[in-house]
Amino acid sequence: MNQSQLYSAYESDPEPVVSFVEYLRELYGIPKPGSFLDMGCGPGRLLTPLCNSGWSVTGYEPDPDYAAAAQELAQQLPDVQFYQRGFLDLDEDSAYDLIAAVTSPYLYVLDAPDRREALARCARALRPRGVLFLELGNFLWILRNYRDPPEFTFEVDGVTVTRTTHHEFDFHRWLMSHHDRFEWVDAVGNTQTVHKTHPMAIVSFAEISLFLDDLGFEEVHTFNSLVDRTPGPLSGSRILVSARKGSTDSGFLTGK
Repeated sequence: MNQSQLYSAYESDPEPVVSFVEYLRELYGIPKPGSFLDMGCGPGRLLTPLCNSGWSVTGYEPDPDYAAAAQELAQQLPDVQFYQRGFLDLDEDSAYDLIAAVTSPYLYVLDAPDRREALARCARALRPRGVLFLELGNFLWILRNYRDPPEFTFEVDGVTVTRTTHHEFDFHRWLMSHHDRFEWVDAVGNTQTVHKTHPMAIVSFAEISLFLDDLGFEEVHTFNSLVDRTPGPLSGSRILVSARKGSTDSGFLTGK
């Protein structure tokens, strides 16, 4: 089993994300059918339901293992494209009505100047009055309430897999390393393991808000979960923020 197969086995139900996307479509008046970029799409869990919801979908994923699975899936779906790219590879103009980065891919951009650049590239890639949506961990809440993640098991093709998670914090560099270890016993009785380490930036909403304002985004709304249908102050373990591209360019052009 590879990382993509393991991720797909324990990934969460995509329906809450798709439902929230449809809420954003209504909130901001995004026209149908609409062009959607799933930034950091992993092995592609959202590609099928978004396509089924009528979006023209593009997936970006830089991780080679996840990208291989997403590419294979995209080839089976109508009106879905996939590219092995990340935020800093986004080099399109006025291509999307909605760009979404769910389950924290924005945190994999480790340096603050690169994060501003990532949002600038999103601004350029959005069509006039297009919408950006970010969903990520709220580190101020997480650190205040931190507990070691519990070990848990799940099934993959009848095999019981144990997932153990460990975190290391570098407060000097504002980084967290998320370590995943998957372990199972194969058909001949040998113990197999897969390790994955995800370096992640510790990012505050204050930084995101500053960049969005600097780049001319408007109608910024925050939510605490995918079930919220009323914007409000952040108070929980997740940051959900949506914003509309401004009516005038406001410094979002990069060095292109």
